[in-house]
Amino acid sequence: MKRTILSLLLLASVSSVAAMGQINCSSGSSASQKLVCEFPFATGVLTNASALGVSSSGSSGALTAQQVAASINIGIASQVSQLPIASASAGTVVVFRGGVPETFNNLGPILTDRAQTVGRHKLFIGFTASQFVFTDIDGSSLNALPFAWAAPAFVSGSSTPITTTYTTENTNLKFKIDQFISVATFGISNRVDISAIIPVEYVSLGATTYNSQSYVVNSTGACVFPASSCPYSNPQSHTDGTASGLGDLNFNVKASAWTGEHATVAAAFNLRTPTGDDLNYLGSGAWGFNPYVVYSYLWKVSPHAKVGYQWNTTTVLNNPTQTSGGNLDLPGGVQYDVGADWAAAHHLTLAADLLGNQFINTPKVAPTKTSITVSGQSVPLTTSVPANTSYTINNLSAGLKLNPVGQLVLSGNVLIQLNNNGLRSRPTPLVGISYKF
Repeated sequence: MKRTILSLLLLASVSSVAAMGQINCSSGSSASQKLVCEFPFATGVLTNASALGVSSSGSSGALTAQQVAASINIGIASQVSQLPIASASAGTVVVFRGGVPETFNNLGPILTDRAQTVGRHKLFIGFTASQFVFTDIDGSSLNALPFAWAAPAFVSGSSTPITTTYTTENTNLKFKIDQFISVATFGISNRVDISAIIPVEYVSLGATTYNSQSYVVNSTGACVFPASSCPYSNPQSHTDGTASGLGDLNFNVKASAWTGEHATVAAAFNLRTPTGDDLNYLGSGAWGFNPYVVYSYLWKVSPHAKVGYQWNTTTVLNNPTQTSGGNLDLPGGVQYDVGADWAAAHHLTLAADLLGNQFINTPKVAPTKTSITVSGQSVPLTTSVPANTSYTINNLSAGLKLNPVGQLVLSGNVLIQLNNNGLRSRPTPLVGISYKF
């Protein structure tokens, strides 16, 4: 039963529409067979445990282990729910200048939008596949996350613990998402189009705890078990699981607001629906509202820019107190993209973008030094605790588009995170194919 709380930080990485105030993993509960309960999330040990060095907001008591896990999880959930997805950029574009059609062979960006629409009664269909392998969180390697926690033992009817078990350990977390995105865009008119974005995901996660040691001390701080050898070592433990299915559906509407000789400005709105199963890490659990403005300049080298704001509703995963009715909004913030596409050849376009996502009032994992006193000796410990802050994640997207025939476009791209904020993945590859009818 000795699992680090940080083994649990991915238990709520994505959320669902389940109407609950907290995740209940007790035997027989509706959630007990889900991946969120691969770990003993709601066991008596974890319920009574408290994270060393972490105080609950507005009180003098320490946070329970479940509350610490929930605080860390929301940072993960926020970012996973806003992973970059391929745009509905429509390949070659026909623009009418004074009634005369003018075709631009610049095939457009890959992971961001451009202002031009697909055209009246045109249908664009695209499919992409990408893989996110997460390696770090807030600058700390997922291979060696430290955690320390305390679990008191009581005699029935007494509020004074007879012993307290202090456990310190490291966790090696493996977390991967294979994401398959289908996009369909239809031009209602030459100025307005609508899109449906359908993700299907395969999630794999596992956790191995190691270097686990426990100190059992009495009320005077003396080591009582084992008396001759304190601390004692816990065996290495491992748990893992997988899930696959439909993620959160997105619907987008875009309208050209202004069109010049080569430039276009459009206003758009993206709606994310909580259709994915959060308890199996396949959805966000919150409605998302993302209005944005996008600018594009069509030429051989075509710069573009996009700025918007992400609002989200409440989710079961943002429940730092782990109480009924304690759900809070999924964090969001400003989103911005800026980049350019270069028509390097008649059928080849190179694209590069800087993608930024802001997360407001989101917990970050911070390794913290603490200590306990055992038999008169100070024992230093390192733990990882949440600290609320706001931060921005910047990514570099670079790739190419190839138009081998007709309106068929093939894409290849790599996404590289530029800073150590939040949940970080190794360089993420993407391949895609699209066609405009």
